Amino acid sequence: MIGRSILIVLLYLFVADSSEGIERYRWRLAEEEVEGSVCDLYAREFARLLKEKSGGTIELSIFPLGTLGTPQEIYDLCRQGSVDFLLDGAGQVGARVPENQIFSIPFFFSDDDDENERILSKSVALNEYLTSAYERQGVTVLAYWSEGAMDWTSNRNLTSPEDFKGLKIRTMPSGIIGRCYETLGANPRIVPFMEVYTSLHLGHVEAQENAPYIVEEMGFMDFQSHYIRSKHKIYVMQTMVNLKMWKNLPHEVREIVLDSIEELRPLALKIQREQNRKKLDKIVGSMEKGQRYVSLSKEQRDVLRRAFGNCGSRLYVENSNDKKLARRIYDTIKKEIEEITGRR
Repeated sequence: MIGRSILIVLLYLFVADSSEGIERYRWRLAEEEVEGSVCDLYAREFARLLKEKSGGTIELSIFPLGTLGTPQEIYDLCRQGSVDFLLDGAGQVGARVPENQIFSIPFFFSDDDDENERILSKSVALNEYLTSAYERQGVTVLAYWSEGAMDWTSNRNLTSPEDFKGLKIRTMPSGIIGRCYETLGANPRIVPFMEVYTSLHLGHVEAQENAPYIVEEMGFMDFQSHYIRSKHKIYVMQTMVNLKMWKNLPHEVREIVLDSIEELRPLALKIQREQNRKKLDKIVGSMEKGQRYVSLSKEQRDVLRRAFGNCGSRLYVENSNDKKLARRIYDTIKKEIEEITGRR
């Protein structure tokens, strides 16, 4: 439940102010990550661009993780119009928009940043078909972008399907993620993001998946013996906006927003690359005795891809609210990925 003080702040930051005869916009953006993260750097540059391109008539207030609620709660705030913009990961809201769990299928996307950027920015399956599922809930997605490849950290080596048997691995609140791991005999457990560190410490889970910069920032290697550079998924962030507010904006204001987001695409790619490279180097450089860094070979990736097999596509469609839409999304993006990567 949103606290009274938070509601007062949100009401104070009203959408538009037409004092002095000039239409001014004071918007609120909630983000699912902490200050200084890739997501936060994106949000701050977004605010700067909006102010610059609007001649100072648009101001964006940023609310980092924890100030307004969990990633799931801030999604609901955006649906309700209590916040205007939202930066939230697909996996965080998979229970609410199961069609977005196309991003949760292991080894489905490329392990190349440039190829994934082309897919996310150009895909009809995502930018039209998947976005329509969000719009049914009162939000629309203005951009899908990657925060980098996700890897495994664990207290055992994870290079073959057999290594996952009995593994207590933390997952985000998405049924398809856990069920994919179950096909390899793992024991997936949903744990809220802010409780992962403690859960690793107490041994409630013994493995997790995240991008390098998150692993380092949150200190997950404090209780892990292995860092496996698997690149088995990409962490997809979504730039979202309340649909009603968006539709009511003048065309020229929407163009300022869209121009700003388009300008952010190469910057977001640059930021995540730099952050992930720097953080991964720091992880490896600070490893203690008994800790290991392992990078999956192409052959190991191929074996794991086959082991996960068709479970991802089957579970994706089965778990969707709109199975016809899900099948359309899957079939379309599979072809798009094949065209860009050359992988069949």
